[in-house]
Amino acid sequence: MSFDVDQLPTLFVATAAATSLGARTLLGICAAVRLRRRVPELYDAPPISVLKPLRGAEAHLYDDLSSLLCQDYPGQWELVLGVTDPGDDALPVARRLQREHPHHRIVIVVGKPGAAMNPKVANLLGIAAVARHDIWLISDSNVRARPDYLRAMVAELGAPGVGLVANIVAGDDAASLGAVLESMQLAGFIAGTVCGADMLFGHVCVIGKSMLLRKRELARLGGLQAFADVLGEDYAMGRAFAGAGMKVTISSHIVHTTLGAWSLRSFAMRHLRWAQMRRWIAPRTFIAEPLLSPTPWLLVLAFLGGAWTSVAAIGLLWAMAIEALSARSLRGGAVRWRELGLVPVKDLAMLSFWMLAWVRRSVTWRGNHYRIGPGSVLTPVVGDATPAPIDAAPIEAAP
Repeated sequence: MSFDVDQLPTLFVATAAATSLGARTLLGICAAVRLRRRVPELYDAPPISVLKPLRGAEAHLYDDLSSLLCQDYPGQWELVLGVTDPGDDALPVARRLQREHPHHRIVIVVGKPGAAMNPKVANLLGIAAVARHDIWLISDSNVRARPDYLRAMVAELGAPGVGLVANIVAGDDAASLGAVLESMQLAGFIAGTVCGADMLFGHVCVIGKSMLLRKRELARLGGLQAFADVLGEDYAMGRAFAGAGMKVTISSHIVHTTLGAWSLRSFAMRHLRWAQMRRWIAPRTFIAEPLLSPTPWLLVLAFLGGAWTSVAAIGLLWAMAIEALSARSLRGGAVRWRELGLVPVKDLAMLSFWMLAWVRRSVTWRGNHYRIGPGSVLTPVVGDATPAPIDAAPIEAAP
């Protein structure tokens, strides 16, 4: 029996399509199983400092921040809001929140931008300097908190041996093309890979959108300053906790982030940056990442014609069904057909970011320009000023 060498490219594409379709199905199952896990009961309610780094005033910022003030948490907690620019548009919103809710302890900090290469860590250093309590919840500005947010997070941290708790992230209120693509990517690839890496390989990938930890345990690892000059400070923090023998848990409490009218540029810049981060943190794993996205392979298979077109069409319907089930599990409610129709667009965009991540060394984040290297370590690009190592104490703190 002879073998036609000319069929090798077709067999390669078909094998890759089948492999990626199976992998995405498995990751979708992992996410669905993890999200069904019950959050533990809360037996102790220690005091918490909620650290909120702010930058810019999005249309939904006030509502996102005020959602945190409706918690059913029985313990004491404070909200510490921080910026690193006294002219930041988020500052008037923070002061309005403080003024309209005098019965809550809300502290506003204007920190120093040069305290770290990573702008989020620079902001957190100023915020942490005035935080009163040992337990810190680091929560991004666009998190729309449910009333059981603090209760669920502290209950997870109270389990034996747990040092850090993170969350799966859902994108809500998508009002633009960029926002829809972001929401689908968070619900599909991101949620699936985070849950799959944890459940199948015991490797926890922390997303810094929401993290709960103890200050004293972070201090043993070098404090926030130990993660000041890396792009993936959340991932590095998770690995540091795990390396120190502390358990890192991905909570089944879903954190919802408000997307609103996210632009296509915002979507592209975030996921290119995340791809660059993954490329420099785990390059050997990153090589195989296209095998977790079946749509590009199936589209190539469809263009081969003949019977492969029908096979590819069935595969694409399957891939869209996985995306729909993943989004429904994470966000709740039905997924619109318009969103499913954008799945190939999203996956092709992600493939382009994957390719760019291998050759692009510069990163732009929050108006700062860096070069990225092994471990996602940041250095300023030529011509940009290097942040001076200065005292991280805030310039101003308003109780």
